[in-house]
Amino acid sequence: MINDHVNQKQKTIKYRIIAIASQVFSKFGFKKATMDDIAKASGMGKSSIYYYFKSKEEIFEAVVKRDADLLSIELEKKVINSTDNPKEKIRNYVLIRMKFLKEMVNFYEALKNDYLSNLAFTERVREKYDKEEQQIIQKILQEGIDLGIFNLPETKVSSIAIATALKGLETALLIKNEISIDDLERHLDHMLQILFYGIVKQL
Repeated sequence: MINDHVNQKQKTIKYRIIAIASQVFSKFGFKKATMDDIAKASGMGKSSIYYYFKSKEEIFEAVVKRDADLLSIELEKKVINSTDNPKEKIRNYVLIRMKFLKEMVNFYEALKNDYLSNLAFTERVREKYDKEEQQIIQKILQEGIDLGIFNLPETKVSSIAIATALKGLETALLIKNEISIDDLERHLDHMLQILFYGIVKQL
């Protein structure tokens, strides 16, 4: 009983460090943020932070994994398990994904920042994210084929094409700031209209 209480307390402290570190990384970026910054923001001594995490890299990895889990939960609830038709599912998938990446800057930094490529875990995160994205899109496309909505010989190439198009929209929104989050839906609808042309059965 005592051990359970201690373990729960340690988990709570660890989650708190992760949450605060997320804010610190968002403010300064991974490269500039320090363990001192995290300790100061958390109101803990640096030695206490090191008790739970061996390094800044380990904390950042925990932050990114937490963000990835949050995105997976959100997509499963609002897209994968929804009763929307496949066209609407793709639209919702893109909207949720883009808005999430806009808000969760640490997760996006892990995906795109070349400086972070030397961290062992970032390549795993990127590969896992790309694989899951393709699987989700393929699943939605297959559902559309089964319902007679999409006319596709197979789903793999189409899912890659859609994922590639999404990365272009992602660049415009998150890197170049060419479009605002408020304009995202309008640009998305235009992109999906182009994507669906030729895969939606013409009546």
